Amino acid sequence: MKSYPYFLIISLFVLSTSCSNKEKDPLPSWNETIVKKEIIDFVKNKVPAIPTEDRIAVFDLDGTIACEEPLWLEMYAAVNGLYQQTQQDSTLLNDTIYQYARKLQTNPGDTTVLNHWGSKIEAMVLHAFKGKDNEDYIKFCQKYFTEAKQPDYHMTLNKTYYPPMKELVEYLKENQFSVYVVSGSLQSLLWSICPELLGIDRAHLIGTRQAKEPVYSPDKHTAFNLLPSMREPYNNEGGKTLNIYNRIGKTPIFAFGNTTGDFGMFRLTSTNTLPHLVFLLNHDDAQREYAYQPWHGEALPAWRDTMKVNNWHIVNMKENFKIVFPQQ
Repeated sequence: MKSYPYFLIISLFVLSTSCSNKEKDPLPSWNETIVKKEIIDFVKNKVPAIPTEDRIAVFDLDGTIACEEPLWLEMYAAVNGLYQQTQQDSTLLNDTIYQYARKLQTNPGDTTVLNHWGSKIEAMVLHAFKGKDNEDYIKFCQKYFTEAKQPDYHMTLNKTYYPPMKELVEYLKENQFSVYVVSGSLQSLLWSICPELLGIDRAHLIGTRQAKEPVYSPDKHTAFNLLPSMREPYNNEGGKTLNIYNRIGKTPIFAFGNTTGDFGMFRLTSTNTLPHLVFLLNHDDAQREYAYQPWHGEALPAWRDTMKVNNWHIVNMKENFKIVFPQQ
C-alpha cells in the first residue's frame, strides 16, 4: 500500500473542506456590483434580527419581473381577446378599441396605436373578456402565453421574464420572506402567471381588480363573470400603498419596482422603522432589452432626484444583469 506524507493528507483535507463549505452564489445571474453586495449584505446581516412575520417584500410585475415592451402581458391577452371578438362580429371594428386591437395583433409595436392610445387602454382591458368566467380568462392566459411570441426576441411570452429577478424572489423566500407581487395589471392576470413562474400563491398576488358577478349553477359550480368596470383603487401610485395596507396590514421592508408608479409602495416601505431597502430597475439596455424612461403617462423628469433624496437605489439593467432573458 502506497503511503503519502502527513502534511499532504492534511492539505488535501483542508482544501476539500474549503471547497465544500464555499457558499453558493444566491444570485448567479447578477453581476458583481454594489447592488448585489448590498442585497446579500442586507439578507445575511440585517434580516436575521427582523422577526419572520415582519419580513415582507413587495415586487411590481410588468417591467420589474417580466418584460413590458412593446406590450405587457395583460395587454397581449387583451389584444388577442378583442381580436377574436372581431372574428365573430366584424361590426365591432367600428369601435376604436377593436381597430387598435387588430393593428396590435399584427404588430404589437405599432406606433400609430401606441403613440395615441392612452385614453383607450383601460377600455381595451375591460372589454376583452367581458361576460367570461374569470377562471376561463386565467386558463386562456396560461395557454396563450405558452404559444404567442414576443415580436423582437422570438420567445414565447411566458419566457419573457428576468432570471435575475426570479433569483431574487427565490432568495428572499429562502430567507423566510413573505413575498407579494403588487401590480397595476389585473389581479386575475397575476393569478395566471405568478404561481407557476414564481411559486407565489393567489393570496400573495395583489393587482387591479376587475368587477365580477357571481353566477351560481346547479352543478355546484360558481362562475365569476367579468364586468366592464374596475374596482377602486387602481393599483398604481397611492393605490398600491392602500392595497398593500388593506391586504397585508403590514409595512414592507423590501420593495422593488421599475416606474414612478411604484413610488407609493416605495414611500410606504421607507416609513418602516426596521431595516429596509428600496430598488428601482432602470431599463437602460437597448441592446439586450429596451431603453425607456421609468414612467408611464405623466413624465417625472426629476425621478433621479426623488430616488436620491429618499435613499432609494437605482438598478441599471445594463450594469447589474448578467443575463436578461432565460434563453440567453
